[in-house]
Order: sequence, then structure tokens, then C-alpha cells
Amino acid sequence: MKIDSIIKNRKTQKVLADEPWEMSLDKLELQKLAIELLEVAASAPYHHKCNSAFSDESRVLNSCLPYRFYLLNTNNCRELASYILGNNIKSGKVINMLFSADLLFLVTWLPETNTDLEVDDSRLLEPVPFLGSLKNMEHIAAASSAIQNILIASSSRGIPSYWSSGGVLRKKPIRELLEIPLDEILLGALFLFPKNSVERSANIIPGHLRDEGKKIETWSKWVSI
Repeated sequence: MKIDSIIKNRKTQKVLADEPWEMSLDKLELQKLAIELLEVAASAPYHHKCNSAFSDESRVLNSCLPYRFYLLNTNNCRELASYILGNNIKSGKVINMLFSADLLFLVTWLPETNTDLEVDDSRLLEPVPFLGSLKNMEHIAAASSAIQNILIASSSRGIPSYWSSGGVLRKKPIRELLEIPLDEILLGALFLFPKNSVERSANIIPGHLRDEGKKIETWSKWVSI
């Protein structure tokens, strides 16, 4: 099946630029692409609705889904890069991806509340550590499925992508700038890059674990009863 081929050929591509790139898609093209990818993400399975605190009507995003997506278009990726540089915030390779990305999805998952765990806002902006529970595991799995849908759909369109844990994008100043609530946990920063990234002579780093541990007999077996 075609989908099998797309999944097998999907690969991590970290596209690093030394300076901000020009837009490769106009505003309408980018918006159309984003909507298509969000519709694919919404098709991911989920087992439990999010905690009712996250679906309260007072919140800007109040779906029952256990995850949230925050989108930055090309211009906002560059503006965020400027903010990081202007405030001398250490960012590693994230700054180079903000220079090159067409689109950025910041994906959070919504933990079950746990009054026994105190959140130290001076250290982290997220409720970490979070409660180790079956429901939280289900929420993480649902958000991961939504992310994987985005990656596969991007690959099918010939769009290079990279799933980052977030790095500097997890930090309190960035979260406050982007208005991402502090009670959500960032699961992934999905960078989508121009299709012609190779032609732009970018430094493209592949996933270093792509070929590791893939022999089927080393991670699966038939069970007999």
C-alpha cells in the first residue's frame, strides 16, 4: 500500500540555516497546508477526554481532546528567533531551525491534576514531575499519535520535518510570549521546512537512530499459549 511506503520512507531532517530564509509559501498556501495537517492530527485516536479543567469555557482552547496545538507561521518563526537573539537567550540549534522553518507546531498534552505535586514555576513552567497514571499515559499516547499523523502527512507532501523536544521553547519567557498556558506540558515542537531545503544548501542533519534496533526479531515475537 502507498501509505506503508510513506511511513517507511519518512525520515527526520533537521534543517539548519545560518540566517533567516525568505518565505517559500505565501500566506494562503501556508494556511491551507496548516489546516490540512491539523485535520489529519485530529484523526488520531484518543482514549479519554482531557481533565474538565482544560475544557472549561473560560479557556481560549477548550476542546475535550487531551492535547493542544499552537502554530507559528514563517514570519512568526523569524520574529521568535529575533526575540531569542535580542534577549540573549541560549537556544542551541533551535535558532537555526527558526531561521529555516516554514511552519512550527508546538504540541502540548494536558495532564490530570495532582494536588500532591507542587509545581516550581521558578524552575520549570510545566507541571513536572507529573502524576504517573494510566490516564496520563493515554493522554501522552494520544498526543504522540497526533504528532505522528502530522509527520506522515508532511512526508507524503515532500515536506522535510523534525520532531524536537522543544529545548528553549519550553522555557517560561518563551511560553509567556507565545501565550501557551503553564499547566500544559510540551510534548513536541514540530518544525516543517521548505521542500527545496536541499537546493538552498542548508545543513541538513538526519536522525542518528534511524537504522538502530530495527531488526524485527530483536523487538517482537509470536506468543504461544
